[in-house]
Amino acid sequence: MNFYSIADIIIGLEPKFPLLRERCRPYLCKKSGVTDYVLPTDQCGFASLVSKHPEATEELLEYLHVGTMFYSVLLKHQGLMLHSSAVVVDGECYAFSADKGVGKSTHTALWLREFADHGAYILNDDKPALKLENGSFFAWGTPFNGVHNISVNKRVPLKAIAFVERSETNSIERLAPMQAIPRLFKQTVRPADETLMNLLLDIVQQLVQQVPLYLLRCNMEPDAAHIAYERMNQ
Repeated sequence: MNFYSIADIIIGLEPKFPLLRERCRPYLCKKSGVTDYVLPTDQCGFASLVSKHPEATEELLEYLHVGTMFYSVLLKHQGLMLHSSAVVVDGECYAFSADKGVGKSTHTALWLREFADHGAYILNDDKPALKLENGSFFAWGTPFNGVHNISVNKRVPLKAIAFVERSETNSIERLAPMQAIPRLFKQTVRPADETLMNLLLDIVQQLVQQVPLYLLRCNMEPDAAHIAYERMNQ
């Protein structure tokens, strides 16, 4: 059994296939104290998943299955995973969320280039963990990091979240909590289990009250990064 620290949660796990094993490698840790959770990859839930998706490899399904199990664990620790590309600038995390293909990773690539002198790097390029700790929200890298496998095992204060839409011109506006909630739910997993869903509702409610949320309409020119950065730092 290997032990991994993901979003400061100690997970016991024995990956069977290289995909999950390699993605989890940066999160390896020595067992210290009590393991928070053990995630078995051979339980009936995985067998059911394999039978339902004969078109997929067991390697991919193991990776997805463990991601789903970890999400349930994260909810119990006042956290969620948001489908987003999370970039760190000046030691703070900005999460850009959008539907697949809109260009969230392309936008954060602009931040890497335009704010290189501010120490810019990608924390996670697909599913960062956003978690409440001691009254404040932080972002973590996770092994669930998209096709490009870009993630860093760090905890960073969460500065803001922006929902990205394509536009010929660049603009950004602050969203009211009730405007942001449907967008948040669209970009995270909504569990079927009632208890987990109630946990998600509580986390989202706290998130929209504490973290600034924006709607960013942008093209892929460098100005888009500067306009977003300046507005989210006013």
